Amino acid sequence: MKSSRSLAGAVLVSGFASLLLAGCAQNRDVRDGHDYSSGTTAQSPPAYLGCVKGELQGNVKTYEVQGENSVKLFIESTDPSQAEGLVELRGAGSQHQFTAYQRDAWYDHGRLLDAALMCSKA
Repeated sequence: MKSSRSLAGAVLVSGFASLLLAGCAQNRDVRDGHDYSSGTTAQSPPAYLGCVKGELQGNVKTYEVQGENSVKLFIESTDPSQAEGLVELRGAGSQHQFTAYQRDAWYDHGRLLDAALMCSKA
């Protein structure tokens, strides 16, 4: 009886660990992470996003997606679950609100987040 309980416990722990690892293996939307920054800028969207792109490494792929009253700058992929980063710029007139998200910002010390903040003040 003891060995069947031990076996059942081992199976339960193994199953739980498998589910946990499977859940962690899925990519989450870059906007669901903890690494983000936000603020406002008086720059036009082309000037602001040009500044942000200028601060990134030369080999980084960027994609701009226009929306209604917004523009999104994706880093490496336009799929939010695959993108390494995203800068969303909203608003019209003289003030625009931005939110920048970066997956694994620790890897390069938050380069995209720093660029988004710095360019908002330029």
